[in-house]
Amino acid sequence: MNKRILPLVLVASCLAGSAAARAADSSTPANTPADAAKTDTAAKTDAAPAAAPAPLVVYFDVGSVTIRNEDKAVLDHASRAFNEGKPIVMILTGTADRTGDAGVNLDISERRAAAVLKGLIARGIPADRFQVLAKGETELPVPTNQGVAELQNRRVEITWR
Repeated sequence: MNKRILPLVLVASCLAGSAAARAADSSTPANTPADAAKTDTAAKTDAAPAAAPAPLVVYFDVGSVTIRNEDKAVLDHASRAFNEGKPIVMILTGTADRTGDAGVNLDISERRAAAVLKGLIARGIPADRFQVLAKGETELPVPTNQGVAELQNRRVEITWR
């Protein structure tokens, strides 16, 4: 057989086999009411929207709003997750540890969230797909006393809805 035709024949036979398998599945009636219920449930499950990706976290050094080199991969991961799943909104929630003044911590948490926003927009995600929140030193993942520098609290969490 000609070398140019062989790949086309292989592709055509694969497509034909796939179409025949789909036709066989859809033409097979449910044998019992229980089978019909299973088929109906499977159809509803297939139509359900995909679950949102797991939350991602970008951490920051004390007093910094600069994304650390090791956390740039988190932004890449978030960008891929957005492009694969197309969630409606990405929520960026910035927090700060309890070192320093509460007003300064609120400002720095907002600037951290803005840094993550800028990084994700640079990766091609439209700006209208974000909700940005700054919580300062409130609602911390790791409760601490005033003055304690806790890495887990210096972060921007990326969630989805």
